[in-house]
Amino acid sequence: MNDSGRLPPSVHDVHAADPAPARRPTARDGTSEARAFLALASVKGVGQKTLFAIAQAGRRFTEVLDHGPDMEPDRQAVRVRTEPPMSPRQWLAIRNHALARGDALAEQLDRHAVTLLFRSDPRFPQQLLDLEFPPHWIFVQGKLDLLRERSVTIVGTRKPSADGEFLARYVGACLASWGAPTVSGLAAGIDQLAHEHSLRASVPTIAILGTGILEQYPKGAAPLRAEILEKGGAIVSEYLPGISYSAENFVQRNRLQAALGEILIPAEWQRRSGTAHTVRFATELGRPIACLRLPEWSRDRVILEPGLGEGSGEIFTVPAEQDRFDRFVRTALGQKLPMPGEQLSFFGDS
Repeated sequence: MNDSGRLPPSVHDVHAADPAPARRPTARDGTSEARAFLALASVKGVGQKTLFAIAQAGRRFTEVLDHGPDMEPDRQAVRVRTEPPMSPRQWLAIRNHALARGDALAEQLDRHAVTLLFRSDPRFPQQLLDLEFPPHWIFVQGKLDLLRERSVTIVGTRKPSADGEFLARYVGACLASWGAPTVSGLAAGIDQLAHEHSLRASVPTIAILGTGILEQYPKGAAPLRAEILEKGGAIVSEYLPGISYSAENFVQRNRLQAALGEILIPAEWQRRSGTAHTVRFATELGRPIACLRLPEWSRDRVILEPGLGEGSGEIFTVPAEQDRFDRFVRTALGQKLPMPGEQLSFFGDS
Protein backbone atom coordinates (compact mmCIF):
# COMPACT_ATOMS: atom_id res chain seq x y z
CA MET A 1 0.00 0.00 0.00
CA ASN A 2 1.29 3.49 -0.79
CA ASP A 3 1.54 6.34 1.68
CA SER A 4 -2.12 7.29 1.40
CA GLY A 5 -5.51 6.29 0.20
CA ARG A 6 -8.20 3.76 1.01
CA LEU A 7 -7.49 1.35 3.81
CA PRO A 8 -8.00 -2.02 2.10
CA PRO A 9 -8.47 -5.25 4.02
CA SER A 10 -4.79 -6.01 3.35
CA VAL A 11 -3.82 -3.35 5.86
CA HIS A 12 -4.84 -5.81 8.54
CA ASP A 13 -2.54 -8.55 7.21
CA VAL A 14 0.32 -6.74 8.95
CA HIS A 15 -0.14 -7.67 12.60
CA ALA A 16 1.13 -5.79 15.62
CA ALA A 17 2.99 -8.84 16.98
CA ASP A 18 6.50 -7.43 16.85
CA PRO A 19 9.03 -9.38 18.93
CA ALA A 20 9.40 -8.30 22.53
CA PRO A 21 11.62 -5.27 22.11
CA ALA A 22 15.09 -6.76 21.92
CA ARG A 23 15.45 -4.44 18.91
CA ARG A 24 13.72 -1.27 17.83
CA PRO A 25 11.07 -2.07 15.18
CA THR A 26 11.22 -0.12 11.95
CA ALA A 27 8.91 0.77 9.07
CA ARG A 28 10.48 -2.10 7.16
CA ASP A 29 8.41 -4.39 9.38
CA GLY A 30 5.52 -3.55 7.09
CA THR A 31 3.89 -0.56 8.76
CA SER A 32 2.35 1.79 6.18
CA GLU A 33 1.87 5.51 6.68
CA ALA A 34 -1.89 4.99 7.07
CA ARG A 35 -1.40 2.26 9.65
CA ALA A 36 1.16 4.33 11.56
CA PHE A 37 -1.12 7.38 11.45
CA LEU A 38 -4.06 5.49 12.94
CA ALA A 39 -1.82 3.88 15.53
CA LEU A 40 -0.47 7.26 16.63
CA ALA A 41 -4.01 8.62 16.72
CA SER A 42 -4.87 5.98 19.31
CA VAL A 43 -2.09 7.04 21.71
CA LYS A 44 -3.24 9.10 24.66
CA GLY A 45 -1.75 12.57 24.39
CA VAL A 46 -1.25 12.38 20.61
CA GLY A 47 -4.17 14.16 19.03
CA GLN A 48 -5.22 16.21 16.02
CA LYS A 49 -2.81 19.10 16.61
CA THR A 50 0.18 16.87 17.31
CA LEU A 51 -0.38 14.81 14.17
CA PHE A 52 -0.82 17.97 12.09
CA ALA A 53 2.45 19.34 13.51
CA ILE A 54 4.24 16.12 12.59
CA ALA A 55 2.98 16.31 9.01
CA GLN A 56 3.64 20.06 8.81
CA ALA A 57 7.26 19.43 9.81
CA GLY A 58 7.65 16.95 6.95
CA ARG A 59 8.00 13.91 9.21
CA ARG A 60 6.69 10.49 8.29
CA PHE A 61 4.23 8.89 10.68
CA THR A 62 6.09 5.58 10.38
CA GLU A 63 9.27 7.25 11.59
CA VAL A 64 7.53 8.85 14.55
CA LEU A 65 5.86 5.57 15.46
CA ASP A 66 9.24 3.86 15.41
CA HIS A 67 11.11 6.41 17.50
CA GLY A 68 8.41 7.85 19.72
CA PRO A 69 8.71 11.02 21.73
CA ASP A 70 12.52 11.05 22.11
CA MET A 71 14.10 12.17 18.84
CA GLU A 72 17.70 12.93 18.01
CA PRO A 73 18.83 16.35 19.29
CA ASP A 74 18.58 17.97 15.86
CA ARG A 75 14.98 16.82 15.48
CA GLN A 76 13.63 18.11 18.78
CA ALA A 77 11.63 20.84 17.05
CA VAL A 78 9.33 18.16 15.67
CA ARG A 79 9.30 15.89 18.68
CA VAL A 80 6.06 14.12 19.52
CA ARG A 81 4.94 15.50 22.85
CA THR A 82 2.70 13.38 25.00
CA GLU A 83 1.06 14.08 28.33
CA PRO A 84 2.61 12.87 30.52
CA PRO A 85 5.97 12.68 28.70
CA MET A 86 7.14 9.18 27.70
CA SER A 87 10.65 7.76 27.64
CA PRO A 88 11.80 5.73 24.62
CA ARG A 89 11.44 2.52 26.65
CA GLN A 90 7.86 3.43 27.58
CA TRP A 91 7.13 4.23 23.95
CA LEU A 92 8.34 0.82 22.78
CA ALA A 93 6.17 -0.80 25.42
CA ILE A 94 3.02 0.89 24.12
CA ARG A 95 3.82 0.74 20.38
CA ASN A 96 2.34 -2.71 19.89
CA HIS A 97 -0.83 -1.74 21.72
CA ALA A 98 -1.09 1.38 19.59
CA LEU A 99 -0.80 -0.66 16.41
CA ALA A 100 -3.50 -3.04 17.61
CA ARG A 101 -5.84 -0.16 18.41
CA GLY A 102 -5.01 1.50 15.11
CA ASP A 103 -5.82 -1.71 13.23
CA ALA A 104 -9.13 -1.96 15.06
CA LEU A 105 -9.93 1.60 14.00
CA ALA A 106 -8.96 0.77 10.40
CA GLU A 107 -11.40 -2.14 10.45
CA GLN A 108 -14.13 0.11 11.77
CA LEU A 109 -13.47 2.63 9.00
CA ASP A 110 -13.57 -0.18 6.44
CA ARG A 111 -16.98 -1.30 7.73
CA HIS A 112 -18.28 2.21 7.13
CA ALA A 113 -16.55 2.43 3.72
CA VAL A 114 -14.45 5.38 4.89
CA THR A 115 -11.33 6.29 2.91
CA LEU A 116 -8.32 8.04 4.40
CA LEU A 117 -6.66 10.38 1.91
CA PHE A 118 -3.35 12.05 2.58
CA ARG A 119 -2.47 15.28 0.81
CA SER A 120 -0.02 13.42 -1.45
CA ASP A 121 -2.78 11.16 -2.82
CA PRO A 122 -3.75 12.06 -6.42
CA ARG A 123 -7.41 11.73 -5.37
CA PHE A 124 -7.03 14.47 -2.76
CA PRO A 125 -9.14 17.51 -3.82
CA GLN A 126 -6.69 20.06 -5.16
CA GLN A 127 -9.02 22.99 -4.30
CA LEU A 128 -8.17 22.50 -0.63
CA LEU A 129 -4.51 23.21 -1.37
CA ASP A 130 -5.46 26.84 -2.02
CA LEU A 131 -5.77 27.27 1.75
CA GLU A 132 -2.94 28.77 3.76
CA PHE A 133 -3.04 25.71 6.01
CA PRO A 134 -4.71 22.92 4.03
CA PRO A 135 -5.47 19.65 5.80
CA HIS A 136 -2.76 17.02 5.58
CA TRP A 137 -5.45 14.32 5.46
CA ILE A 138 -9.18 13.92 5.11
CA PHE A 139 -11.56 11.06 5.80
CA VAL A 140 -14.13 10.51 3.07
CA GLN A 141 -17.25 8.38 3.06
CA GLY A 142 -18.97 8.07 -0.29
CA LYS A 143 -17.98 9.08 -3.80
CA LEU A 144 -14.36 10.24 -3.94
CA ASP A 145 -14.45 11.60 -7.51
CA LEU A 146 -17.14 14.06 -6.48
CA LEU A 147 -14.62 16.07 -4.48
CA ARG A 148 -12.74 17.04 -7.63
CA GLU A 149 -15.78 18.40 -9.48
CA ARG A 150 -16.64 22.10 -9.69
CA SER A 151 -19.20 22.62 -6.96
CA VAL A 152 -21.35 25.26 -5.26
CA THR A 153 -21.03 25.87 -1.52
CA ILE A 154 -24.31 26.87 0.14
CA VAL A 155 -24.29 27.83 3.81
CA GLY A 156 -26.26 29.89 6.30
CA THR A 157 -27.62 30.29 9.78
CA ARG A 158 -28.77 27.36 11.89
CA LYS A 159 -31.91 29.31 12.81
CA PRO A 160 -33.16 30.82 9.57
CA SER A 161 -36.04 33.25 9.39
CA ALA A 162 -38.91 32.65 6.99
CA ASP A 163 -37.02 34.84 4.51
CA GLY A 164 -33.87 32.78 4.96
CA GLU A 165 -35.75 29.54 4.34
CA PHE A 166 -37.26 31.08 1.21
CA LEU A 167 -33.81 32.05 -0.10
CA ALA A 168 -32.44 28.57 0.59
CA ARG A 169 -35.34 27.06 -1.32
CA TYR A 170 -34.86 29.64 -4.07
CA VAL A 171 -31.26 28.55 -4.53
CA GLY A 172 -32.46 24.96 -4.35
CA ALA A 173 -34.76 25.62 -7.31
CA CYS A 174 -31.70 26.62 -9.37
CA LEU A 175 -29.63 23.51 -8.66
CA ALA A 176 -31.04 21.24 -11.34
CA SER A 177 -30.36 23.93 -13.94
CA TRP A 178 -26.74 24.36 -12.84
CA GLY A 179 -26.17 20.62 -12.47
CA ALA A 180 -23.17 21.13 -10.17
CA PRO A 181 -22.61 19.29 -6.89
CA THR A 182 -23.23 21.24 -3.71
CA VAL A 183 -21.19 21.61 -0.54
CA SER A 184 -22.53 22.37 2.91
CA GLY A 185 -22.04 21.43 6.55
CA LEU A 186 -24.99 19.17 7.54
CA ALA A 187 -25.88 21.64 10.29
CA ALA A 188 -29.51 22.34 11.16
CA GLY A 189 -31.13 25.17 9.24
CA ILE A 190 -29.79 26.43 5.91
CA ASP A 191 -27.14 23.70 5.56
CA GLN A 192 -29.63 20.87 5.80
CA LEU A 193 -31.99 22.68 3.42
CA ALA A 194 -29.13 22.91 0.91
CA HIS A 195 -28.50 19.16 1.13
CA GLU A 196 -32.20 18.32 0.96
CA HIS A 197 -32.82 20.47 -2.13
CA SER A 198 -29.75 19.02 -3.81
CA LEU A 199 -31.17 15.55 -3.34
CA ARG A 200 -34.56 16.71 -4.62
CA ALA A 201 -32.86 18.15 -7.72
CA SER A 202 -30.92 14.87 -8.25
CA VAL A 203 -27.67 16.75 -7.69
CA PRO A 204 -25.05 15.01 -5.51
CA THR A 205 -24.11 16.85 -2.36
CA ILE A 206 -21.07 16.89 -0.04
CA ALA A 207 -21.35 17.34 3.72
CA ILE A 208 -18.22 18.59 5.47
CA LEU A 209 -18.29 17.80 9.17
CA GLY A 210 -16.95 19.68 12.16
CA THR A 211 -16.57 16.36 14.00
CA GLY A 212 -14.91 13.04 13.35
CA ILE A 213 -16.49 11.02 10.56
CA LEU A 214 -17.70 8.28 12.91
CA GLU A 215 -19.58 10.77 15.08
CA GLN A 216 -23.33 11.20 14.55
CA TYR A 217 -23.76 14.95 14.75
CA PRO A 218 -25.97 16.91 14.67
CA LYS A 219 -28.63 14.88 16.43
CA GLY A 220 -31.31 13.68 14.04
CA ALA A 221 -29.20 14.09 10.88
CA ALA A 222 -28.50 10.37 10.39
CA PRO A 223 -31.33 9.79 7.83
CA LEU A 224 -30.17 12.77 5.74
CA ARG A 225 -26.59 11.63 5.92
CA ALA A 226 -27.60 8.14 4.77
CA GLU A 227 -29.57 9.58 1.85
CA ILE A 228 -26.62 11.74 0.82
CA LEU A 229 -24.48 8.62 0.53
CA GLU A 230 -27.21 6.55 -1.10
CA LYS A 231 -27.64 9.14 -3.85
CA GLY A 232 -24.00 9.48 -4.81
CA GLY A 233 -22.82 12.15 -2.39
CA ALA A 234 -19.98 12.24 0.12
CA ILE A 235 -19.26 12.94 3.78
CA VAL A 236 -15.90 14.58 4.56
CA SER A 237 -13.97 15.33 7.74
CA GLU A 238 -10.39 16.30 8.51
CA TYR A 239 -10.82 15.33 12.16
CA LEU A 240 -9.81 12.06 13.75
CA PRO A 241 -12.79 9.68 13.54
CA GLY A 242 -13.92 9.90 17.16
CA ILE A 243 -13.49 13.65 17.74
CA SER A 244 -16.62 15.39 19.05
CA TYR A 245 -17.83 18.87 18.21
CA SER A 246 -16.34 22.17 19.39
CA ALA A 247 -16.66 25.79 18.33
CA GLU A 248 -13.05 25.83 17.11
CA ASN A 249 -13.57 22.72 15.02
CA PHE A 250 -16.56 24.25 13.25
CA VAL A 251 -14.61 27.40 12.42
CA GLN A 252 -11.85 25.29 10.89
CA ARG A 253 -14.44 23.17 9.07
CA ASN A 254 -15.76 26.36 7.46
CA ARG A 255 -12.46 26.95 5.68
CA LEU A 256 -12.85 23.60 3.91
CA GLN A 257 -16.36 24.53 2.79
CA ALA A 258 -15.07 27.80 1.36
CA ALA A 259 -12.16 26.13 -0.43
CA LEU A 260 -13.92 23.10 -1.87
CA GLY A 261 -16.59 25.07 -3.74
CA GLU A 262 -15.90 27.20 -6.80
CA ILE A 263 -18.46 29.72 -5.54
CA LEU A 264 -20.06 30.49 -2.18
CA ILE A 265 -23.74 31.33 -1.70
CA PRO A 266 -24.51 32.40 1.89
CA ALA A 267 -28.29 32.24 1.99
CA GLU A 268 -28.81 34.10 5.29
CA TRP A 269 -26.15 35.20 7.75
CA GLN A 270 -25.03 37.81 10.23
CA ARG A 271 -21.70 39.62 10.30
CA ARG A 272 -20.77 37.82 13.53
CA SER A 273 -21.65 34.20 12.93
CA GLY A 274 -20.28 30.87 11.81
CA THR A 275 -21.34 31.64 8.26
CA ALA A 276 -19.34 34.88 8.42
CA HIS A 277 -16.23 32.75 8.96
CA THR A 278 -17.00 30.88 5.74
CA VAL A 279 -17.50 34.19 3.92
CA ARG A 280 -14.19 35.44 5.32
CA PHE A 281 -12.32 32.33 4.17
CA ALA A 282 -13.90 32.55 0.71
CA THR A 283 -12.88 36.22 0.50
CA GLU A 284 -9.29 35.38 1.40
CA LEU A 285 -9.29 32.69 -1.30
CA GLY A 286 -10.78 35.04 -3.89
CA ARG A 287 -13.75 32.73 -4.39
CA PRO A 288 -16.81 34.39 -5.99
CA ILE A 289 -19.50 35.06 -3.39
CA ALA A 290 -23.15 35.52 -4.34
CA CYS A 291 -25.02 37.31 -1.54
CA LEU A 292 -28.80 37.29 -1.87
CA ARG A 293 -31.37 39.75 -0.60
CA LEU A 294 -35.10 40.24 -0.96
CA PRO A 295 -36.64 43.44 -2.37
CA GLU A 296 -38.20 44.48 0.96
CA TRP A 297 -34.94 44.16 2.90
CA SER A 298 -33.09 47.31 3.97
CA ARG A 299 -29.88 47.98 2.06
CA ASP A 300 -27.70 47.52 5.12
CA ARG A 301 -29.00 44.01 5.82
CA VAL A 302 -26.61 42.55 3.23
CA ILE A 303 -23.41 44.47 2.56
CA LEU A 304 -19.92 43.64 1.33
CA GLU A 305 -17.06 44.72 3.58
CA PRO A 306 -13.28 44.38 3.52
CA GLY A 307 -12.60 40.77 4.44
CA LEU A 308 -16.28 39.88 4.09
CA GLY A 309 -17.03 39.58 0.41
CA GLU A 310 -15.59 42.84 -0.84
CA GLY A 311 -13.56 42.22 -3.99
CA SER A 312 -14.96 38.86 -5.05
CA GLY A 313 -18.59 39.13 -3.99
CA GLU A 314 -21.74 40.62 -5.45
CA ILE A 315 -25.22 41.22 -4.07
CA PHE A 316 -28.29 40.05 -5.99
CA THR A 317 -31.84 41.12 -5.26
CA VAL A 318 -34.00 38.17 -6.21
CA PRO A 319 -36.08 37.33 -8.09
CA ALA A 320 -35.63 40.58 -10.05
CA GLU A 321 -31.93 39.94 -10.68
CA GLN A 322 -32.24 36.22 -11.32
CA ASP A 323 -30.59 36.43 -14.76
CA ARG A 324 -27.56 38.25 -13.36
CA PHE A 325 -27.35 35.85 -10.41
CA ASP A 326 -27.55 32.84 -12.73
CA ARG A 327 -24.80 34.18 -14.97
CA PHE A 328 -22.57 34.91 -11.99
CA VAL A 329 -22.87 31.34 -10.76
CA ARG A 330 -22.39 29.77 -14.18
CA THR A 331 -19.31 31.90 -14.84
CA ALA A 332 -17.78 30.76 -11.54
CA LEU A 333 -18.51 27.14 -12.46
CA GLY A 334 -17.01 27.56 -15.92
CA GLN A 335 -20.30 26.74 -17.60
CA LYS A 336 -21.55 27.99 -20.93
CA LEU A 337 -23.86 30.95 -20.44
CA PRO A 338 -27.43 30.46 -21.66
CA MET A 339 -28.71 32.35 -24.65
CA PRO A 340 -31.32 35.07 -24.05
CA GLY A 341 -34.68 33.44 -23.37
CA GLU A 342 -33.07 30.30 -21.93
CA GLN A 343 -32.77 31.60 -18.39
CA LEU A 344 -34.43 29.79 -15.52
CA SER A 345 -37.85 31.25 -14.77
CA PHE A 346 -39.82 30.97 -11.58
CA PHE A 347 -42.99 32.39 -13.07
CA GLY A 348 -43.73 30.07 -15.95
CA ASP A 349 -43.22 32.76 -18.60
CA SER A 350 -40.17 31.31 -20.37
